[in-house]
Amino acid sequence: MYKLKRPYDDGTSHIVMSPMELMEKLAAIVPRPRVHLTRFHGILAPHYKHRKMIVPVKPEPPKLELVTDQTPIEKLAEQKKKTRISWARLLKRIFGIDVETCNLCGGVVCNEMSSGSSY
Repeated sequence: MYKLKRPYDDGTSHIVMSPMELMEKLAAIVPRPRVHLTRFHGILAPHYKHRKMIVPVKPEPPKLELVTDQTPIEKLAEQKKKTRISWARLLKRIFGIDVETCNLCGGVVCNEMSSGSSY
């Protein structure tokens, strides 16, 4: 038995179902697998001819430039360092937590911490 928040216009205040009827109604609500839940129509539809006029363009990835003193792999590593911020720096920037500095000695690497003892 399911009690409605507000009665229907005909006065129905409860819905009585068998367990299988309840399962049928719940199964009808579950979306099919691998199907998008949002569907766009009109100008936002995927194949609309003028869609490209209003949808922003994705930025192009940075291109590698060959430098005579660096190999392409070193250049890629250098670009990756510039684009990504380490989790430790993000913690320091957002929460003010400096995990790169030891609480005991104030250094970057502490012998106490590397030996396995807790502080």
